[in-house]
Amino acid sequence: MYGKIRDLSVRKTLERYPCLTAHIIAESLGYATPSLAARILIDAREGRENYCEWIYSCYDRNPLRAVRDSIKRRHYHKGFMADYRRAKALVKQAIEEGIEPLFGSWF
Repeated sequence: MYGKIRDLSVRKTLERYPCLTAHIIAESLGYATPSLAARILIDAREGRENYCEWIYSCYDRNPLRAVRDSIKRRHYHKGFMADYRRAKALVKQAIEEGIEPLFGSWF
């Protein structure tokens, strides 16, 4: 139930911003995989809309709002389904081994 990371821009984003991508995963309550969190960050940085269900439903396709909320609420990313440490472990595994869950990262 794991997949390989094939997109180099996603991989570079994970390597450069591991903490932020982990906070995006935690903010999504485990919905986002490491690759999806990186894509959300890339889209926010480049001013593009994002059409994943979480961003589409909660942020009206605006990934920048999700990234801002992830940063603003980072101190609350604790506990079941929003645990930063577990999200960080998923990001670390994605960087080191190049694999991640195929579906939501529900810890």
